[in-house]
Amino acid sequence: MITRRYVLIGMAAMGIVSLLETGIVQTLASETSPLAVKQTSERTVATDVETQKAVDAWAAEEKGLLEKIDQQERALKRVEWESRKTAEYLSTLEGKIAELKEKAEEMKRINAELLPVLDQSLEKLTTFVDKDVPFERTRRLEKVEETARTLGDYDAGLLLKTRAFFDAMAREVDFGYSVDVKETEIDIEGRSTRVKLLKVGRIGLYALSLDAERAYAWHPEKPAFLPLGGISARQLDAAIRVVERIHMIELSRLPMGRPAARTASEGDRHE
Repeated sequence: MITRRYVLIGMAAMGIVSLLETGIVQTLASETSPLAVKQTSERTVATDVETQKAVDAWAAEEKGLLEKIDQQERALKRVEWESRKTAEYLSTLEGKIAELKEKAEEMKRINAELLPVLDQSLEKLTTFVDKDVPFERTRRLEKVEETARTLGDYDAGLLLKTRAFFDAMAREVDFGYSVDVKETEIDIEGRSTRVKLLKVGRIGLYALSLDAERAYAWHPEKPAFLPLGGISARQLDAAIRVVERIHMIELSRLPMGRPAARTASEGDRHE
């Protein structure tokens, strides 16, 4: 706005100068020669040209300044919008931060209450497995030790630790409902003897010599394998065969061998 005023004032001043020169030319026209009149006219035209150039320059400068003003106004509006939006975001973030802090405090409280329970329960499970029937005891204790390492890992979250503990519990529960047979060496009356072990859940653990002549049972009170009374070795051998046959039946459901390639004629017959 100030620039436009300066432009108008400049134009008015140049117009006055032009009028004065024109008046002077008219006054002198009667007193001077034609050559002087021509020279004065040329000077007047030159003055008009310069005036027009100045006006054009002022107009161009005014246009540029107006464009800059428009850009600054748009930039100011954008800054105002960003400031308003940032305030909204900050308000939302403050609420989320407060909510996360509450959840973090709740997780701390749960960790403080639940983690000791998990550790104590795992200790009880370890003791239970160590005193349980000696069937794959080493492997079972190794699994429990893996769970203990997970519970002792600082970087492991509460969900992972809880899942590891319940997985260990589930394995031992399944162990109590399973029936299995394996051939191994055990200590019987101070001698290492190779036998077939029959595990019937946690109800009993039985051993049969490979010649099927001698049968033993695990007595946790002793703890040791003692000769089996009331059940003959033949009966135990029959029970072991039943379990082994069940295993064989399960395996027999799988396709055995490599399937033979079909010939073109066989394919035509099927079609």
